[in-house]
Amino acid sequence: MSDLVPRTAGVLAKTGQVIADGVRYGVVITQLTAASVTMRGLSEQVRATYTYVEDCAASVDRLADQAASMNVDKDTVGEHRDAATVMRSVLEEAEAMATECEEMSTLFHETAEAHIADYGAVADAVNNMPVEMADREFYSNR
Repeated sequence: MSDLVPRTAGVLAKTGQVIADGVRYGVVITQLTAASVTMRGLSEQVRATYTYVEDCAASVDRLADQAASMNVDKDTVGEHRDAATVMRSVLEEAEAMATECEEMSTLFHETAEAHIADYGAVADAVNNMPVEMADREFYSNR
């Protein structure tokens, strides 16, 4: 009976390692996919903010035009025009940021696909092995 205890413990340890490796593979894929989705969402959020700021700049320009037509002092009209100019000055940087986020999203997605291509078949084979998995050290020398 005492011979069964170490053997059972060894099987459990090996099974635990296979499960841990399978979980690790799944976690990597999940994290890469989540990062891709997050970066895509951030890109959309930046573009939505971009549109909002662009609309605000147009609105401030209209207010400046209205103020000018009502003979409001030139400094006030000028401040409105300056504010609209500042708003527009950040739009180029916002578009660059949105583009970078999209590119990062694509890279995360491509990395997940490459990881699946490289290790997906191995993970499937390990998970569907009809025999007990060999000790991890056996595979590390290959």
